Amino acid sequence: MDNSVKMLILGGCALGALLLIIILPMSFGDVEYYEIGFAKQKSTGKVDTTKVYTMGRYLIGPDYTFKKFRSDAHFEKLVKIGVFTKDKIEVEISFAFQYFLKAEDLHDLHQQYDLFYKPIVRSTANAAIKSIAADITISDYLRKRETVENKLFKAVADRLGGKCCRKDCKVNKCRQGCLPYRDCKKSDKGVFVDVRYFQLLDFDIHNDVKSRYLRQVTEREQEEEANFKLKEKIERKETDRLMNTLQNEAQQIKQNASAESTVIMAKAEADALVQVEQARNTGLAQVFTSLGIKTESHKASYIYLTALRQQHKAKININYNTLMARD
Repeated sequence: MDNSVKMLILGGCALGALLLIIILPMSFGDVEYYEIGFAKQKSTGKVDTTKVYTMGRYLIGPDYTFKKFRSDAHFEKLVKIGVFTKDKIEVEISFAFQYFLKAEDLHDLHQQYDLFYKPIVRSTANAAIKSIAADITISDYLRKRETVENKLFKAVADRLGGKCCRKDCKVNKCRQGCLPYRDCKKSDKGVFVDVRYFQLLDFDIHNDVKSRYLRQVTEREQEEEANFKLKEKIERKETDRLMNTLQNEAQQIKQNASAESTVIMAKAEADALVQVEQARNTGLAQVFTSLGIKTESHKASYIYLTALRQQHKAKININYNTLMARD
């Protein structure tokens, strides 16, 4: 092999090495930790959406680069959005929310909105707020801020995130009652983003509306006060009626009890007298039998003498001629 051929080969090798040194670094592409993306061919502009690239360095070729999307939180804030409440009162709401792109739905997001999804997200959230606000009363806005915030949060999350579960519920938190990802259609996925946080920043009523509302509240309170007073009078009359009824019933029960007790005592005394007389007669019969008293005159005398002896204050003198005793 002559020197010219050798020089040609060496030149070719050197050129190949030079090209390799130049082209190889150009064949790598980087995706930062806060990014996700697709491979994009530089020469044609064609984007390959079959694979989503996450953080890392990849050998993709010198004619390719990455079309990148943010994978960290997107912050949105809408100020003084005019809405109507359930009471047909116009108010202004200011709120903020944070959302993330879904890697599994990035293909659909790119196909539908490309890189211009942010205005769509804002307008959709605005529409969701106006829709749900019409079901909330002005009283809830004033007195139940946390409840209102939760309702607004759910409305925005459902409208932007759709009703589908995440592809992997072990890695990403899935909402209760969501539709399994394998059963989801594109129309079920909302705007292909995941709203994780929501803050109700401010709520304001126009001065004229505020005055009208306060007047309505005052009139309603006055009406409630009048109804309460009327109800109080009715309750008091009913209470007095019930009290009189109870007192009458108590008096009747007392009188009945007194009459019954009188009857019972009289009956008991009568029964006692009967028993005493029966016992007395039985005892006298035994005494008469034991003493041999048989005539009625002797029995009467014995009974008479016994009665006199029971009189403690009586003084007895006996006249043996008449057999009479006197005190």
